[in-house]
Amino acid sequence: MTQMEKIKVTDSIEFAYHDSGAPPTKEDYFTIVLIHGHTYHSGTFAPMLAAANSFGYRIILPNRRLYPGSTPYTKEETEAFEATNSTEDITKIFLKQGEYLLLFVNNVIKKLDLKKVILVGWSLGTAFLNVTVAAITTVDEEVKARLRQTVKTIVWWDPPATAHGIPDPPSGGWIPLYDEDLTPEERGQAFGQWLAQYYPHPNLDKKDCFTLIYKITTPVTTPTFTGISFEEFLTKVDLTAGVNGDNHIPDKHFQPVAKIARELAFFNAKVREAWGNIPFNVIYGEESPYNVLWSVWQLEAESEKTGLPLNFKAMPHANHFAMNDHTKLVFDTLHTCL
Repeated sequence: MTQMEKIKVTDSIEFAYHDSGAPPTKEDYFTIVLIHGHTYHSGTFAPMLAAANSFGYRIILPNRRLYPGSTPYTKEETEAFEATNSTEDITKIFLKQGEYLLLFVNNVIKKLDLKKVILVGWSLGTAFLNVTVAAITTVDEEVKARLRQTVKTIVWWDPPATAHGIPDPPSGGWIPLYDEDLTPEERGQAFGQWLAQYYPHPNLDKKDCFTLIYKITTPVTTPTFTGISFEEFLTKVDLTAGVNGDNHIPDKHFQPVAKIARELAFFNAKVREAWGNIPFNVIYGEESPYNVLWSVWQLEAESEKTGLPLNFKAMPHANHFAMNDHTKLVFDTLHTCL
């Protein structure tokens, strides 16, 4: 991958990022700015970084705080995410993280003179995209004007239910990261294996949670990263970020906070207006884990109820790591969000 660049958003906070550079054969192009998920950082998107120019795109891949090259949380910020704090106090610090990410987007637009941006969050990164989107109402007018002029569409990619404060379906759920029958060491390994599987959920058009597949014991399709060396795997992950802060986001005490962030980002008319009513989109792999499909169905229902439109785009035969196994499909699907 390319060497990481850095951009400051305050005197004490900076974000490291990969940049594919502008496509050499196009002057008029879109730049994808993509916020990564839990454990799997910007390195996970190496196939997209390598392919972006050939598809006519530029891609910017920041590492969130807690991840390599970017400023870690302060002791006070880390403690502010703990379950001992009130929902109001945790929400305040979470929304502040969104403001920092939005300032990153603004500053990278300004630094690189970007003209057309597709803003994307993937997996747990969709929770951080929520607070990034919501922060449009808190930044100054110059920043707001630049973002409104440049960001053309916003995309939530594979949003997990717990990242958005959406309760488990009536059928129940299973996420190995929170299975107390497993040791902490076993949970991490089981979580990685669970995420990388393909889940051939039947009859998705019926939106029946009782037909979703929650576990795969015998893979139907070879899981992503099968056969990868441990050295290469380490270029995609940070195994310390969960315990240092990211594990809080899908945890029980954080669910009211995640719900507030979801409602602010997706279903707040003032936020939509501040973004200039650009398209808000949700894309997902049809063979991603159950909690992605369940989340998509709930967001569809909320969109209908509120009258605030969301565009939904399914990626057939894709799992949670479509950036690796179905790279062209991801670029093609992002293009349909414009």
